[in-house]
Parts: sequence; structure tokens; C-alpha cells
Amino acid sequence: MTHYKPFPFTAIIEQKKMKLALILNAINPKIGGVLIKGTKGTAKTTAVRALADLLPEIRIVKNCAFNCNPDNLKEACHDCQKKILDGSFAPEQIEYKKMQVINLPINSTEDRVVGSINMKDALMKGIKSLDPGILAEANRNILYIDEVNLLADNVADVLLDSAAMGINIIEREGISFHHPSNFILIGTMNPEEGNLRPQLLDRFGLSVDIERIEDVDQRILIIKYSEEYQEDQSSFYHKFEEEQLKLSQQIVQAREILKSVTISDRALKKIAEICIAFQTDGHRADITISRTAKTIAAFNNRLTVEDKDIKEAAKLALIHRLRRLPFEDQNIDDSKIDELFDGEKEEEDPKLEEKNLQNNQSDMDNQSIDFNDLNQLSNDKMIYNTKEEKFQINKSINVDKILPNNKKRETMNTSGQRISHPTHSNRGKYIGGQSPNSFKFSTNQDIALNETLNNAAVEPENRNALNNNRKITIKEENIQTKRRSGKSSYLIIFCIDGSGSMGVNKKMEAVKGVIFSILQKNYIYRDKVSLVVFRKDQAETILPPTRSVDLAYKLLKEIPTGGTTPLVAGLIKAMDISLEETRKKTGYIPLIILITDARNNVCIHDSIDDVLKVGEEIAKNKTEMIIIDTEHSDVRLELCKKLQKSTNAIYYHIENLEDLNQAKLQKILKIEGILERNI
Repeated sequence: MTHYKPFPFTAIIEQKKMKLALILNAINPKIGGVLIKGTKGTAKTTAVRALADLLPEIRIVKNCAFNCNPDNLKEACHDCQKKILDGSFAPEQIEYKKMQVINLPINSTEDRVVGSINMKDALMKGIKSLDPGILAEANRNILYIDEVNLLADNVADVLLDSAAMGINIIEREGISFHHPSNFILIGTMNPEEGNLRPQLLDRFGLSVDIERIEDVDQRILIIKYSEEYQEDQSSFYHKFEEEQLKLSQQIVQAREILKSVTISDRALKKIAEICIAFQTDGHRADITISRTAKTIAAFNNRLTVEDKDIKEAAKLALIHRLRRLPFEDQNIDDSKIDELFDGEKEEEDPKLEEKNLQNNQSDMDNQSIDFNDLNQLSNDKMIYNTKEEKFQINKSINVDKILPNNKKRETMNTSGQRISHPTHSNRGKYIGGQSPNSFKFSTNQDIALNETLNNAAVEPENRNALNNNRKITIKEENIQTKRRSGKSSYLIIFCIDGSGSMGVNKKMEAVKGVIFSILQKNYIYRDKVSLVVFRKDQAETILPPTRSVDLAYKLLKEIPTGGTTPLVAGLIKAMDISLEETRKKTGYIPLIILITDARNNVCIHDSIDDVLKVGEEIAKNKTEMIIIDTEHSDVRLELCKKLQKSTNAIYYHIENLEDLNQAKLQKILKIEGILERNI
């Protein structure tokens, strides 16, 4: 027996939006779940676990793997449905059970989530039996996914499909089965560790951002509550027991009256107008706002939806559905919603809007970098600038798609969406069978059933068995395991020259523009990115490997120029990041993109020899590398060319291109194949 008491939900300080979103989903799971975004240490997990304690017990069929409802055909599996129709449930077959928080581990395979065939029973007993997955356990409970942005795409897809349909469909090796899968879906994520794909974001009903608490008294209270809870959980829980009971009763009451809540045609029209005004794709936003508004009314013990319910619902349902670039902040314009209700919104003039777009485009064109005079730079202009300066990002360099999508023969872990390769991971795609080096049921359940049966069928003793409709015998040498193919992505390590010479003719604006162009599509392929800047007398990793393109963009804007060029330090830092990623065997493929004029003037022994020795080490470790040489001077050192030979990297000089304009570096990358033209 455990004496564990969860942290009381009512004891969580502030975070009103988060608590409201959780409560609304507890009342009405059809809302579609909630995505909670916030940095580490902001009580996301604490709030989710505290929610389960508020919810009432559920009535279930005893010993049923799917927590079936004995009083509802729609919430029961095949076997339980038959018993419900026959009225054959005995009282001892029914029990009450507290709702639970079911955790979905990030490394879960699709079979583990959906369910799979019991291979041992299939091969040894000839029985097609099912091993229920996490979705079976989650039925009528809370399914919690911590760090949902790190979940494999194929797992996330089947999970959200089940959440939307309320049914989990299992089709494996000739078996087709389905069972109810209704649960309260809650996902949490730290935006610094990467974003969710827009398709997955849209499948969450509501989304909230954790609010930063600035009030000193409230932060003090958080500390006190945390200490009290750690010291004596039972006493602290008892302190809030009355508030917990009151909120729990309010949730139960809201569930009972929800079906009676009505929403007028006028209110539905306002919901449609809001979604049109905020340019949401599809109709999920409209449906979610309607369901949420009705649930808010029920929570407040009202049978009619009011305008304030719609406004509150829109703020929760729209923020993650707004059209935005990967680097733009997500903000809801509250005044825009208010205007739709107050009748103060004026009809927009299409011609005026078109004129504004033209003006914006004109402003962007005026910000383009003029490279026409780069060839005319003289030695005196290349004097190192010791003054620190920050340059803007040249956003006129556009990238349509990131490449290459090539294949590798080596076996790797799966980590992304770009490069195909063999894998031993269960997260890979099943493409056929193979003979295992050794096999044990206790350690290897990844059996290719069709290939195994085909192998066994050609055995002489089994041919007669098949003809006489008898069971066939499967030997150990007949067993085939699944051969899988996975995909990985790049860890792109931008090694950026931030010395004073990069400020001449605003070269740094173009460099930042190239990086920005790549980042715009990085999140689609789940690439990781790292930023290394070398200037003055050292190299600094301003961004460790991360999938957060938002964070990369923010730091990119702040990169300054000025001082000397410690190229060796920059290369060593980039190589260290590459080697660390390789040691971790994450499946990410390191790719160093060096952008520099190679005016190395900070060295240990010799400015040239030091660089070449580091280059040889990079080649020795087989690290992929691209060098973009931005050197412009009448007297060239051509150190980048020498470095290219020692690293086996791809080298391009800016003057190799036909036109000297703002698209220089973009063209270099397209020639290499990193960028692809829109077809």
C-alpha cells in the first residue's frame, strides 16, 4: 500500500490558462487534448499528474485489457459488447477504478503503442492472439506525452488518429482488430528542444504557453509550497482537500449538464468569422472552438454559450493554428476578436492590402545587399575591424527545400526525415525479412511472420502437412526477423567567421541570410543545428545542437562582428561537436558548413599549418564538410582552397558565380545540392 499523495491541483500558483485547458479536457475529452508549451521547471508534469486526482472513479469491466464501460456499447470491445447485449455481466465482474495517468515513453515503437501480434503464441501454438498496446491501457484514462515534440512521426500520427476517431485499429500480419480508445490527450514540450510539425499541432484541440511568473510574492509562495509538500505530503494535501473536493464536484456537474448546453446560430457565425479573420486552415479550429465554448459554459454551470465563452475558447484553440513562419512569435490579437463581437471591425480594402504588400516588398528589395563592388576591394579595405558591430539578416535569400535526400549503406539509428539507411531500430519501416545471427524469444520479438512461414512451408515434412490441413513445424533456422529501413537527418554545424573582415561591405548580412534560409525548412526534416562563432581570440558555441529553429534564429540575429580571426579554434570547436554527436550514436549525421574569408591571424604555431592539421583530423573522422570562401582581396591567401584539400570538403568561392548579387551564397549551396529549386 502506498502513502503517496499527488501535489494538489488547486495548490498550483497562477498558470490559469493551463489549468483551465486541463479542466476543460477533463470535462469534455472530445475537445481533442491540450498541448502545454513551456521551459523546464514550470510545473507542466506536476499539473498533469495532479489532474487525475480530481477526476471521479470510472466503472469498468474487471480484467478487461481495454477498461471497457459495461454500460455503453460504444465504449466496449467486441467481447464486452456481446456480454452487454446478452446482459450476462455478473456484479462481481464490474469494478470501480480511479482514472490514471498513462505515460507514453518517447522511444516507444508503433507496435508498442498500437498493439501487436503475440509471436510466441502464433508460432508455437498456432494461435492468433493480440498483445494490447499503450492505447488499450489509456482508454478512459489520461494519456500523457512528455516532450511530445521528440516523438517519432509515425508514432505521433497513429496516436493522434486514434485520439480523433476514438478507436484504435490494429492490422498486423493478417489480423485486423479494433477497440475503443477514448482518452484525455495531454502533451508537454519545451520549445527550445524543437517544434512540432504543423500537421501535428493542428491535431491538438487546445494549446497554452506557460506564463512566466514575475510577482515576487507568488514565487515565494511556490517555494514554500514545494518545501511543505516535500516535508509531509499527506499534511500538505489535506490542507487543500476542501478546495480539491469543490473543484472535483464542479467537474462532475459540468459533465452532467454538458449535453444540455446549447449554442446559437449567431454564436456559430461569430466562431466562423473568427476563424476566417485569423486565416486558419481547415475546419478543426471552428469545431474545437464550438466544443470548448460549450464546455466553458458547462463549467460555469450555464446552459447557454455566451460571447465571453467564445472569446476564451478562441484564445485557447487558435494560438497554435495561426499561419506563421518558423521564427515568428505566436500571439493572439485579443482586440481583433473583440472587434468581431463589438461590430467595430471595418471592411478591409483589397486594393489597400495589395498596396501594403507591394510597399513591404519594395522595402525588402531596398534592403538587398549590393555586392557589385566586392571585386574592387583593396588591401587597405581588408584591414581588420576591431569595432564590434551587429548586422541584420538578409531575408531576400529564399530557400525552397533542403537537400540532399541521399541514401547510406551503413546501419544507423533513426532520427529524422531526410537520409535513408538500414536500421536495427523498431522505429524503422518494415521492408522484408532476414536470417538472424542468433534468436531467442525472450530477447527478440521482431519476427517477420510471413517470411518465417514461407521458409517453413518449403520444408519436406511440412509439404504433406499443408496438403492434409495439419499444423506445420517451424524450426529455429526457419525464423526470419524483420529487416527495416530508417531515416536520419543532419546535425548542421554552422562554423561562422565573426571577425572584423566579415563586416566589410556587409558580408555578414549575406552569411546570416544563408543560415536563415536553411533554418526555414530545417524543422520539416527534423534536422538539428548548432552555431559556432569564432572571433577575437576564441571560438564560442553560441548554440549547442538543438532542433529549435526559433532559438537558432534569435541567436543568429545577435551574432556580432569585430576583431581577429581564430579559424583554428572555430574548426576545433565544430569538430568536437561533430565527434560528440557521433559518439552518442543518435543517428544524426554531422555536417560542418564553414563560412569564412580564412584570414587566420590567431594561431598556436603557424597560421597555415595549424589550420591544415585540423583539416586532416576532420578528414580522418570522415566528417562531411562544405567550405564557402568569402575572401576578396587583390592579394589572396587562398587558405580555404588548401583546407579543402586536407578535409576532402566541397569548396566554392564567391567569385565562381556568374552574378555578384544577394543570391551568391544561395547559388553556391544549390550547386552543392544543399538547397533545391522549387519545381
